[in-house]
Parts: sequence; C-alpha cells; structure tokens
Amino acid sequence: MKASIFVLMDALGWEWIKEHPFLKEVAPYRRPLDSVLGFSTAAIPSILTGRFPEEHGRLSLFHRANGHSPFAKLKFICAMPPSMVENRYVRYAVKTVARRMNHLSGYFQLYGIPLSYLPKLDVCEKRNIYAPGGIPDSTSIFDLLQDGGKSYRTYCYHDGTDDELLASIEADLQAGQAKFYFLYLAELDYFLHLHADDREAAARILEKYSAALARLHRIAEKTYGAAEIHVFGDHGMAPTEATIDIQGMLAGLPVKASRDYLCLLDSTMARFWFFSPRARELVTAALKDVDGGRWLDSDDLIALHAYFADGKYGEQIFLTESGTVIAPCHMGVRAPAGMHGFLPSSPHSRSAFVSSVDYGDSLKQITDIFGVMKAHV
Repeated sequence: MKASIFVLMDALGWEWIKEHPFLKEVAPYRRPLDSVLGFSTAAIPSILTGRFPEEHGRLSLFHRANGHSPFAKLKFICAMPPSMVENRYVRYAVKTVARRMNHLSGYFQLYGIPLSYLPKLDVCEKRNIYAPGGIPDSTSIFDLLQDGGKSYRTYCYHDGTDDELLASIEADLQAGQAKFYFLYLAELDYFLHLHADDREAAARILEKYSAALARLHRIAEKTYGAAEIHVFGDHGMAPTEATIDIQGMLAGLPVKASRDYLCLLDSTMARFWFFSPRARELVTAALKDVDGGRWLDSDDLIALHAYFADGKYGEQIFLTESGTVIAPCHMGVRAPAGMHGFLPSSPHSRSAFVSSVDYGDSLKQITDIFGVMKAHV
C-alpha cells in the first residue's frame, strides 16, 4: 500500500528554491514549470484540470457580467454616493449579502473595486474549486477522485491556517485515512508579498515548510510502508522594482472611468471595456509608450492561451513588465514588496516542482501536473 501526497504551495517559485535545499532529502527531483497568464485564479484551475485559462474560463477573479451579476440586487446601494457607502461597514455588508444570496463558496473578495462597478461585474470562482464540481465545464482531479471511488483527503484555507492544515494531514496520515492526499498551503504567497525584498527571511520560511513536509513524508512511509510526495507552486513571485500610476496617467483625459469606460486595475494588469470609440482611442494612446508595460494584442493572448473572444476579462489588457506593479490599484493603494501576474516567460513567473519521483523532462508547465495526479487516481 502506498500514499500519494500532493502539496500545492501558493507562490512556490523556481527562482526562490533553485539554490535552496528545499525538501531535497525526500524530493530530489526538481525543475521549473511555466505558469499561465493571470493570478492564482487562473493558475490553480490549470493545475487542477490540466487546461489553460481560455479552456477552463478563468483569468482573473472579476470579469464583465454577461446577463447576470451577483451584485444585481444590490445595485441601488452600489449606486449611492461614494461618501455614503465607500466604507468598510457597507463594503463588508455588500460582500456578505452577495455571497449568501448567490451561495458563493469559492474565493471571494471585493478588494478595492468601487461599489459602483460591481453590478457590471461577475466573479468566476463561485464554487469551492477544491471539491468535485468546483470548476464547471471542466473535469478536475477532484471529479476524477470522486468518480473513481478513490479514498482521498483535501485540505485548504477553508479549513484553517497552514499550521492547522499541516496538523490535520499529519493526523490523517498517521491514521491511514486515505491513499491520495491534496494539501493547499496559501501563506507563503502572503509572506512573499510582504518580504520578497528579504531573501534571508524567505529562506527561513522555506526551511520551515521544508521541515514540515519532510515530516509528513516520514509519517506516510511509516504508516503505509511507501509514500510519494510532490510539491509545486502555481506561480512565482517577483520582487517589486518599480511602480506605474495608471490612474494618474488617465486622470487628465477628457474621458472618465465609469462614464466612458470601465477599468479594473489588478496589480499587474489594467483591463478595459470601452463605451465609445473615442474612449478607446484616447486611453490606448495614453498608455501606448509607457515604460514598464505594454498592451497585449489578440495574437499575444492567443499565444498565451488566454484569449476570450467575448472580451469578458477585458476588451483591451495592459500588462506590466516583471517587477513593475500598478499602484495605486484595486488590489491596494501601495505596491507590496513582491508581486506575480506577469508574463509566464519571466523568470520569476515560473513555478517550482519537486518530487520524490523522477519524471525526467516530461514536465514543462503547470498544466502537466494534472497528468501526474491523474496517474495516481
């Protein structure tokens, strides 16, 4: 009998572990994997389904609503003057009511998106993606596990902190509860957002996780007699080197956000929907020659497997260069010490994959991880 352990560590990037002895004693096989355009909202479903964003339908948390918005019934509150509603109490109420009315069980945050924008938007992650049926119109590893009758356990942020999840899986391994274990650890991402400018601090946190995961492997071998462990990231994390103020660059234009166009400012992507040809022309020209970023055309998006013909994630998308962060943006007023969401070809965008099993050169991108997991179902 053998246990198969799969650990998804958010932001476990190749550039952070390539010279670090992370889990080398039990998982000597290690290689970089290309990620996908977008954030974890795009990358994690690609791991869980083996499909690219244009196939599983997810690029960023929010997209333009097509006929229905989970905030539609709250449009009167959202349309009230910002001086009355743009505060943490009303925003919390809007988020809570929208979640309950729409039975949203996936990852869901409003961040700093103006309430007036919300009735025009929809969210892609309506269900818990770490459960069967969590990624509609795609087959995830959890669908296969359920259909195949395989005994399995999953652990994610819905169930507790990283330390609590590690304690839970440790107890289940000791008890021999399943044959297939999937653990999602989210807190490395948060840590690197804050401390990507401190490599010594990053090395210490990696050592902490390395010791904890090596312990899981030892427990599994003791309980089952044999165990395989696979640890991988969804993307990397680039230290912040510069910022771009997109809002400031557009402020002087005669066309205005919300009235003439809709703009969502993610940390590395400015995504636009235009209400007139004039707005499109002026905004496009204003950002055409900006240092630190560029417009992605349809050929770029097709090559990145992130092209959506309906423009649901943006009729036009401006993407920053690796290490350059849009600030202020709807994700935060100030740029963090580290960020991801750049071109997958950027060195700091690459994910890391380490394993107790040698896969040679067969793994090249994060979508290949699905095949590894599928072989253990």
